[in-house]
Amino acid sequence: MKKIRDSPKEEFKEVVYESSKALGLDDFPSRLISVLQSEPGEISLGELAEITGYSLSGLSTTVKAMEERQMVKRFKKPKSRKIYVLMNKNITSFFIELQKKRYEQSVLPSLEKIPAIIEKYKDIENSREELEIIEDYYQQTLFLAAESRKFIQSLENGLKELKK
Repeated sequence: MKKIRDSPKEEFKEVVYESSKALGLDDFPSRLISVLQSEPGEISLGELAEITGYSLSGLSTTVKAMEERQMVKRFKKPKSRKIYVLMNKNITSFFIELQKKRYEQSVLPSLEKIPAIIEKYKDIENSREELEIIEDYYQQTLFLAAESRKFIQSLENGLKELKK
């Protein structure tokens, strides 16, 4: 039997956490995203530490990485030493960035490296069977690359339409 949450916010945080984990994010960023996504405005790193139970240094490092991906903004308020975080609540742009990252880290390296492997071994007779496997993989990668670019473009176009 599932545990009943105390509020809509708590249930929403759990949904966001589970979704983030399903997208392949680690526990810490997933938990952080779930908290930030459920906050109506900015939140201080100190408050985040209290809510999540994570250390300020760990939070700071993760928030900095998220800021580099334009998922959050970090800032200080005038006359305050506290660092505040505000999350980009647009999950479509977040998903687009994840897809781009996966494309760049998974598909592109294969597209760049496999042709050289095929070229290097194409004239070696006892490599024929191995090369057939590699060439098949490469053809599938070409297909995935084209479809991934279309998907990302479609998401970006859809985001533009949502913003109108």
